[in-house]
Amino acid sequence: RVKLDEIIDKELKRRERYGTLCSIILIDIDYFKLVNDTHGHLVGDSILKEFAAILKENMRDTDYVGRWGGEEFMIILPQTDQSGALSLAQHLRANVEEFLFTTVGKKTASFGVATCTEQDDIQSLIDNADKALYRAKESGRNQVVCYNQL
Repeated sequence: RVKLDEIIDKELKRRERYGTLCSIILIDIDYFKLVNDTHGHLVGDSILKEFAAILKENMRDTDYVGRWGGEEFMIILPQTDQSGALSLAQHLRANVEEFLFTTVGKKTASFGVATCTEQDDIQSLIDNADKALYRAKESGRNQVVCYNQL
């Protein structure tokens, strides 16, 4: 998580110096607690590894992905505008929904997208993505929500 903060900080400094865009996606596996409660933590760990592999296989080499905490992941998208971030998030959402996870079968995930503005610092950018993720979850899960569309 510390490494993700460092990468965001670097991308925000690039934005300030060169005017480049940067977006982030926060992702939460829907109803993941039920996996651990029903099948145990070893199966939960297996699901997390499979989920991370889906993310990695469907990103550009220049993007960064990491576990944000629990069943949450973050993707940092350098030089990516809102449209590009939304497109990737929708692509990932569909791939997760179609994947057959070991032991548990089908799972879904919710996605919160935020694109940096001139006013953003690390905390505000993460907070914006988190608010979008919260809206995706409270609106029924298995969807992508962009912060500026709240």
